Amino acid sequence: MIRKIKLEDKKRVLEIAAKIWEGDDYLPQVFDEWVHDPNGVFAGLWENEILIGFGHLKYLTPTDIWLEGLRKDPDLNVKGVGEKLSHYYLKILKQNPNITSVRFSTYFDNIASIRLNEKFGFKKILYLSHKELELKKVENPKILTNLTIEKDFNRIQKYIVNSSFLRLSKNFICKGWIVYPYSRELLKQFYYKGQILSFQENEVIKGVAIYSKVKYKDVFWISFLEAENELIYAELLQYLINIAKSQKKKYIEINLPELTKLKKVCAKYKFESWKQENDFFLYELPLERIK
Repeated sequence: MIRKIKLEDKKRVLEIAAKIWEGDDYLPQVFDEWVHDPNGVFAGLWENEILIGFGHLKYLTPTDIWLEGLRKDPDLNVKGVGEKLSHYYLKILKQNPNITSVRFSTYFDNIASIRLNEKFGFKKILYLSHKELELKKVENPKILTNLTIEKDFNRIQKYIVNSSFLRLSKNFICKGWIVYPYSRELLKQFYYKGQILSFQENEVIKGVAIYSKVKYKDVFWISFLEAENELIYAELLQYLINIAKSQKKKYIEINLPELTKLKKVCAKYKFESWKQENDFFLYELPLERIK
């Protein structure tokens, strides 16, 4: 049986989540939000009245669908959980003729999920390199004077639209492991929250950084980072490190496109992959699969 997750299912959901990612799953931070999401679908699969797996369908925009949080109890030898939930969501999606995309992200070695979803019809459309910096290894850098919270939205939008970072990311912006299609509306969300920094010389923008609040309590996330040269990249990174430390974060994370200068600077700052380069995959379901 598949049905929506309810508040009374929380104990069992968190019990399963505690077995994932060495007990560091983000499900405890999002459970209540997912249950009360008026548009999303937080659904679980029960067998013999026991919850054995679940997943979440989220609307990033009125027409862009995001699939996330697919989990099953690793202690139960039950197959087909992901496939059954995928078919459940597909039936829901077919009821909405206005959908323009259905996507999800995954780590490169999540082989079971990749095989399942490729069999279902999903196509890999982007890969990035997930990098992490452990902040306790970094000294507090000085506060820099050429950096400012950007006040001119149109100038910052022009810079980002024309950036190599956005082009090489195929016009996607990552907020944690959720990948949003770039839009003016999305950029305004960062802008109004004061999460866009710019480096300027003689009132000319030479570099921009965007950071975002994510569900992982110990992680400070960089969503966008581009600069004219390595020195400006370094200054932006130093400033972001200061912000992260002031927020008591333990890690800074970013998904890097194939941007040579940025990769070089991140390497100097000791950002590291968990296992390998090109480890973050973005998948999309062809729309004919829904129609």
